[in-house]
Amino acid sequence: MKITAVETVVPDLNLSRPFVFVLVRTDEGVIGLGQTADVRTIGVLRDLAERFLIGADPRRSTLHWHEMFDWSAYHGYAGAESRAISALDIALWDIRGQLAGQPIGSLLGGPVRESVPIYNTCGAYAGNSDGERARRDPVGLAEELLAAGITCMKVAPFERFIVPSRGALITKEQLAEGVAGIEKIAAALGDRMEVMVEAHGLLSPNVAAQVVVALDGLPVRWIEDPIAQDNTEEWVRLREKSTVPIAGGERLQTRHQLRRLIEHGGVDVVISDITWCGGITETKRVADLAELHGVPLATHGNSGPVNLWSAAHLLTSIPNAYMAETVRVQHDPTIGYFHKVVDGPSILTDGHLNAPTAPGLGITLRDDFPTLTSSRGATG
Repeated sequence: MKITAVETVVPDLNLSRPFVFVLVRTDEGVIGLGQTADVRTIGVLRDLAERFLIGADPRRSTLHWHEMFDWSAYHGYAGAESRAISALDIALWDIRGQLAGQPIGSLLGGPVRESVPIYNTCGAYAGNSDGERARRDPVGLAEELLAAGITCMKVAPFERFIVPSRGALITKEQLAEGVAGIEKIAAALGDRMEVMVEAHGLLSPNVAAQVVVALDGLPVRWIEDPIAQDNTEEWVRLREKSTVPIAGGERLQTRHQLRRLIEHGGVDVVISDITWCGGITETKRVADLAELHGVPLATHGNSGPVNLWSAAHLLTSIPNAYMAETVRVQHDPTIGYFHKVVDGPSILTDGHLNAPTAPGLGITLRDDFPTLTSSRGATG
């Protein structure tokens, strides 16, 4: 079996940050589906496909991962290079699973559990914004999520205050306003709904310390990426004095970048994005590294359907799985877009992400959705 073509497809979904689908085609008609973020990745995808995949056996995914990584690492692997490797790696796993007639999770060793809990990130799509609802009606939104079996929700209540100062300053009034919505949820629902607080790495260590003090005693599951991702020492200091668990790491790529954060004790929960970090091959290695240090792993999921299905295979097959991020305004069939671009059985029920049972990834790209670009970037 040989790879004959690699195609990139950018769906026309009116997203603020469009993502890229990848189709790896073979001479036996089996097609692997991958995905990663950012259209800037397309050039790297084509280059890696031409150098290492066209004419190669798709079943040798470990070899191809290292060939692509070693080539990319010469000039620096983190960024578009790692994201391109991620998309191609997922597609190769999809092919392997289809050939074996088994879901990818079975090739990873089989399910450790049948499902993992999800949390809802309060994002926005096509005029529907859970983020706006979280500010306007936090209790109503929380009750709606609870009715669907979702017991955790993620918000970014401080971001609008700290962006102007680039995270250097926050006032007591802004801290109070930032926690007000969480306090309302706690007063109405107790600890039935827990809140994650997203900071996107924007806080200075001093402001981050003020924020965790303000969150103390509230039903907060974690504060996520409180400070810049490459400042490991400050993560460790913050975690040592915080009563609020600290999660993060999604913007660090491969185990090489995540190693210091995990080994030095900077996180209570490591978060990784399979479509950024190096694909299924590398995120499994990250999970193994985290397990060695007693750290659970959650997946970042605000980036498309292939990411969610990849997370389902990985999380249900590792012992230290924690939770999976979902964004209901993206995956909900009444308001989202997942069903517009891929076909496959649902893997979300009652607040949980279930182990897929179909061969390979478990979804296929639809033929009838509009695209911004579609190009067979490499052929052979």
